[in-house]
Amino acid sequence: MATNADVINSFLYGRNARGLNLSTDGTALYSYRLKIAEWTSNGVIVYDFTATGGDFYSMTTSQHVGLIKREVSPSRIMLPAAARHAGLIR
Repeated sequence: MATNADVINSFLYGRNARGLNLSTDGTALYSYRLKIAEWTSNGVIVYDFTATGGDFYSMTTSQHVGLIKREVSPSRIMLPAAARHAGLIR
């Protein structure tokens, strides 16, 4: 079982990895079964499922989102409401 840091790194390099509650298929990053980031034709998008992002899911998911947010430019972070409006997530 991979550490959270290993899963984040695998996601950023397009590889599969699974930790306890964080996983990636190389194209999307999941906290439990919730997609918190994905690769698009424009690069990585992180969905801000935290209290400050306006769509709190859980403390663990907030920690997972925080880990990937530190690895990308702030311009790559999207509010979940905007992502839903754009049809990127449900």
